[in-house]
Amino acid sequence: MNITIKDVAKAANVSVATVSRVLNKKTNVSDEAVQAVNRAVEQLGYSPNFLGRDLRKSETKRILAIIASTEQSFYSEVLRGMQDAGYAQGYDVLIATTRDDPEHEMHLLGMLFSKAVDGAVLLAPKLDSATISELAKKYQLAMCLERLDGCEILCVTIDNERAGYDATTYLIRKGRKRIGLITTKARTQSSIDRENGYRRALSEAGIPYDENLVYYGGYDVETGTAGCEALMQLDDKPDAIFSISDTISIGAMTYALRRGITIGKEILFFGFDNIAYSHMFIPRLSTVEQPCYLQGKTVIEKLIENMRSDTKDKSTYMLPHSLILRESTGD
Repeated sequence: MNITIKDVAKAANVSVATVSRVLNKKTNVSDEAVQAVNRAVEQLGYSPNFLGRDLRKSETKRILAIIASTEQSFYSEVLRGMQDAGYAQGYDVLIATTRDDPEHEMHLLGMLFSKAVDGAVLLAPKLDSATISELAKKYQLAMCLERLDGCEILCVTIDNERAGYDATTYLIRKGRKRIGLITTKARTQSSIDRENGYRRALSEAGIPYDENLVYYGGYDVETGTAGCEALMQLDDKPDAIFSISDTISIGAMTYALRRGITIGKEILFFGFDNIAYSHMFIPRLSTVEQPCYLQGKTVIEKLIENMRSDTKDKSTYMLPHSLILRESTGD
């Protein structure tokens, strides 16, 4: 049998309104009434329906963070930034995964549609730009890390095209002219932008783009290993390899080490994300560092500003990245 607030009021010999004031920590209640209500709550084992109460108030103080999976380690710092920023303003950040499934992503957004959360942040969106733009007109929605061309939504990310350009340009300045690229078959905007940066750097340096130097796979170590093996079987082998993630780059370096290739001299390696393992792997990996914590913190702060404003900010905020130079590039 479900215990209701009316049962508590009857047991405490007070009105329902008094019970509500006690549960909501209101000050205009006598000490005797507070004690009586608390006693009744304990004796009856009453549990307030906070979700129902939140729906009546049309505010839950909860924000949903939707990520693809928990396998990408850099998510942890982004989520920490989100949770810290939310907590500072009285919000809890809930985390859910899509399993790279757009239908599941829409299912999770049902929490936003039903007002079980006040807002949501997509960290690896699988829905298309037009769908997300339409949803952002009606609901408090934002994106972080990824962006989508033509998507009208609040977004916090980095300039991935410039980051790919900077990493490739650094390898060129090291005297490398046969620069391989290991990227993903999945056409995420960040992957495309990093590839475009790679191509722009080659073009500006007068180095012809060679499709044989580009390997497509997943975001895993196995892709890096297979990609490096494929590139090293070319007649004109690469003298440097830029990978669009550290995990891929570590797989590529693992293959090189097994083949007795001197990393940092024969071949230079450059990764992306500066995950914890990038500076634990020997030789340590040069990489592009994203301000993960700051991206998470910023997107929550901007989303909460939108919640409190009559005008929605749909800007894209690109935070600065940096190059971390280590042994894999001879530094």
